[in-house]
Amino acid sequence: MKTSFLPFFLFTLICLSCSPKNKKEVADILKIKEPKEWILVIHPEGCKTCLESLYAELENLPTTSPGGIVVIAKNSKDLRLHPLFETSPIPLFLDENKTLIEHGLVRPEDQILLFRNDGIQRFDILNYHAALSKLRVM
Repeated sequence: MKTSFLPFFLFTLICLSCSPKNKKEVADILKIKEPKEWILVIHPEGCKTCLESLYAELENLPTTSPGGIVVIAKNSKDLRLHPLFETSPIPLFLDENKTLIEHGLVRPEDQILLFRNDGIQRFDILNYHAALSKLRVM
């Protein structure tokens, strides 16, 4: 009895493509040390006032926060002069080449993403308080 390899291969491919994206993948792609609990990815699109408020609140995170921040943006002088980027209380990385978008972990329309071991949560910049509340719960 002959068995086709194709159905098994397709099933395996589907299972792998459905596995939840998590912080380990982000750390591996950007070649950064993986934080203990979470990675907050910010794609600075949308409401600029909300974005500034988000940055201001992130400046107040305790240095013991078990996470890291990734900002998907070109290296701009204005961005680098922001206090969050100069004195971030936790590890902060710039994804200047939009590598996370190229690898499909972040969609171009995404604004705030929270990666943990159990998957990913997406937030709109207008609802950045919800993302921050998830950081405080952990």
